[in-house]
Amino acid sequence: MCSRPSLISLQLCAVVLILTQLQTKHALALGFLQQPTRCSRPSRRFVPLFARSYNRAGDQGRSRKANHIQRTRGPPSAVNPRDLVQQIRSSRNCFELGKVVRENPSLFFSDDFIRALIPKVAELKPKMSARDLAGLLNALAKARVPPHSRQVHTKLMVVLGELASLKIEDFEARDIAMTLNAFAKRGLRSSQYFEKAAAAAIPIIGNFKSQDVANTVNAFSKMDHPQPMLFDEVAKAAIPIINTFNSQSLAITVNAFAKMDHQHPMLFDEVAKAAIPIIGTFTSQALANTVNAFAKMDHQHPMLFDEVAKAAIPIISTFKPQELANIVNAFAKMDHQHPTLFDAVAKAAIPIIDSFNSQDLANILNAFAKMDHQHPTLFDAVAKAAIPIIDTFNSQSLANTVNAFAKMDHEHPMLFDEVAKAAIPIISTFKPQELANIVNAFAKMDHQHPMLFDEVAKAAIPIIDTFNSQ
Repeated sequence: MCSRPSLISLQLCAVVLILTQLQTKHALALGFLQQPTRCSRPSRRFVPLFARSYNRAGDQGRSRKANHIQRTRGPPSAVNPRDLVQQIRSSRNCFELGKVVRENPSLFFSDDFIRALIPKVAELKPKMSARDLAGLLNALAKARVPPHSRQVHTKLMVVLGELASLKIEDFEARDIAMTLNAFAKRGLRSSQYFEKAAAAAIPIIGNFKSQDVANTVNAFSKMDHPQPMLFDEVAKAAIPIINTFNSQSLAITVNAFAKMDHQHPMLFDEVAKAAIPIIGTFTSQALANTVNAFAKMDHQHPMLFDEVAKAAIPIISTFKPQELANIVNAFAKMDHQHPTLFDAVAKAAIPIIDSFNSQDLANILNAFAKMDHQHPTLFDAVAKAAIPIIDTFNSQSLANTVNAFAKMDHEHPMLFDEVAKAAIPIISTFKPQELANIVNAFAKMDHQHPMLFDEVAKAAIPIIDTFNSQ
């Protein structure tokens, strides 16, 4: 009977065979891991443990970036291509091979490098330790992969992922964290592997260092994989060593708990206590993510919010659009007044308002309206930026946008007309509160639009029993 490792060996052999027969770079890696294997068990097409989770928009963005890099610079490498191929072939162990991959993250731009890499992985696989696997997967996860090599890169990680799942009981804390982080970074989804990793992590959770803790919960949250027992154990292990966490690890940890909606008030209090003395070391992203996590979990900590505002204002020009929207949105959710921060955010947002997406535009307006913070210049700038991209607004963003203008009594007839035009074709997607909010906003501003009101009535009647009294 075939054992699981022999199946992996056959898959790697199939990789080598196909790659040696390639005639063009566009023929790379089509279905080589799905080749049937001879076995006394009933014949069954191989189903990989890992499935690549693609985000179409994200992949298109990555493809454009990769194509731009390839057009402008080709496969970037400071090392002579022949020397790099020789380095791969002469690697005596997995550590040396991982080092080559780490130091040359663009090697997947060249078919020659890939043809050298795959057989070397097959050769070293039987001798790979848990640390070797974790290190190589980590290096592969950080590699830059152009579209024509994406499949072969994913298949290679799949094979190593299968092997990692077999060796998971040999993994130490750092190995588990690195491997999970690698899979999450590349979007490799496997409920079975993540459950195995959680089961292996819990008994040795006391061995996890601050970065391991952050990377582990971050991986589970990125892949939207709930594991309440692991998160409870992580919190228990993190609290005694919370002062060893740096700003990034603190922000990542609370952000992961918030994303998974996992309540742990004691951990959040300890994170706040550890964050305040080092708040000056937080980046714009860490500041925004930290208060956003506290707001999402409805966890009050006024001192932390004041310190975050104090740290954010001097570096507000470094905030990206989403970070600007998130930080004021968090303050608004927690009803935490800080006019100076809101003015600074408005000042930073206006010059870059065209780079805001629909959700960021709606969120920043909603935050200012919730806090009753007047800033007509910002509202005019948002309206100007919103109109050309109004078709990208979803039902919630459309309703929140006009609701914010109405709440602040800020007239903008053109925006309201465009919102109505965008809302009517998707009116069936509006929830009861959004239907009520959008017509309420038009009514507050005395903005006539009979067609919108008729469509709202038509959408509301069949679901009227789901409306609350308000």
